[in-house]
Amino acid sequence: MIYLRLIRPVLHFVVIFFVFLWVYKLRTYTDLIPFVHLSIPWIDFTETLIFGFVSAFVFVFLGLIRNLYKLEWPIHWYYQNFIKVFLLWVVVITFLAYFWQGFVFKNWISRLIIFWWVFFNFIALLVVDFILNLINSKFEEKKPYRIGVWKTNFFEDLKQKFKNYKIYHLEEFDNVKDVKDFDIVFLVGQLDPNLIEEIMDEARLKQVEVYHIPDVNFLEDILYNPERIWPIISWKYKPSPLEGWWKVFKRIFDIVFSLVFILLFWWVYILVALRIYFHDKWKIFYVSERIGQGGKKIKIYKFRTMVENADELKKQLLDKNERDDVLFKIEDDPRIKPWWKFLRKTSLDEIPQFFNVLKGDMSIAGPRPHLEEEVAKYKKWQKRLLAAKPWITGYAQVFGRDLPFEEEAKLDLYRFQNWSVWMDIVVILGVFRTLFKGK
Repeated sequence: MIYLRLIRPVLHFVVIFFVFLWVYKLRTYTDLIPFVHLSIPWIDFTETLIFGFVSAFVFVFLGLIRNLYKLEWPIHWYYQNFIKVFLLWVVVITFLAYFWQGFVFKNWISRLIIFWWVFFNFIALLVVDFILNLINSKFEEKKPYRIGVWKTNFFEDLKQKFKNYKIYHLEEFDNVKDVKDFDIVFLVGQLDPNLIEEIMDEARLKQVEVYHIPDVNFLEDILYNPERIWPIISWKYKPSPLEGWWKVFKRIFDIVFSLVFILLFWWVYILVALRIYFHDKWKIFYVSERIGQGGKKIKIYKFRTMVENADELKKQLLDKNERDDVLFKIEDDPRIKPWWKFLRKTSLDEIPQFFNVLKGDMSIAGPRPHLEEEVAKYKKWQKRLLAAKPWITGYAQVFGRDLPFEEEAKLDLYRFQNWSVWMDIVVILGVFRTLFKGK
């Protein structure tokens, strides 16, 4: 229902503001942490009221520019989008609270109020959204969206995607005016511009949403952005949103993350290095030549976890490969001593690669770099992975360590084509989860 979607930003504003007032009242009359007595400071009510009002407005504003309050289309991926907006909002209000001191807010905004306000807001907003989405879904069940799909060979796939809606396969329109019978129309293929114009004339009168997928020349793993090359509108093709300032931001993030990791865990490097040195009495590091971005050869660093002549022994073990035609792995690899398996299972052998990141050869998360003979076995579409800078860990590793390379490549390409800061965070946290589970 359109009205439910219209009132969502209003309800968000009201909920955020009144939860703030509620937490403020609690703080001024009682302790917010059970069994911990804190003296109640003097808190300026007017400044606090202004901060709450501005913060509620900021959330709604961020929701509008991040498409949280879309009025068209069925609701898909709402909660994922909500979490992104919420986290961005927390960053913004923290900035407002701590960097506006002295010239906007003359007095201190209580940190305890902000902390509990964020916590209770998250719960309250999710409850409100759950109720709104539940009501909306009930209305849609009574009057589901009618979706018409014209001329496509992937109708069944679309039918699965929109299984809660009425979807019709139209070989061709008996009459262009049939458009008015649908809420959404998908046109697939190369169509006569005159026909598209007729369809749009009907669609705009009936407020029907129309989407055109020109499948003859359509590449599903390429991003299409409209750009003006004065005075002509054209499609800009690109493999990933990771370009321009985002590429600069990504590089800064890689450097900062790597330096923080090295400074925090320098003692792990020393312990592992000493363990290898005193146990094996030979080289601590293994330097491997891999294929990096654009097919360029790079040298990556790892803690040694195999016998010194491992590369020669691999040739004798190729017939025992258990993984697939591209990558090599066997269950009980004789080249790996028992205690080295711990390093590999916990990925501690990979941590020297943070120095590769500082050099610029690698990044934090993405497709793994492979050997030249492995890259030579790539299928044509898998070579698209070489468009990305190789990374220490990847989206595929979130789903496990021993996926078939076909599946691994698809996941890494998906991640590259849909890159975002949020996705980087998800990958890093997801890999930690995988490591703790021992998968």
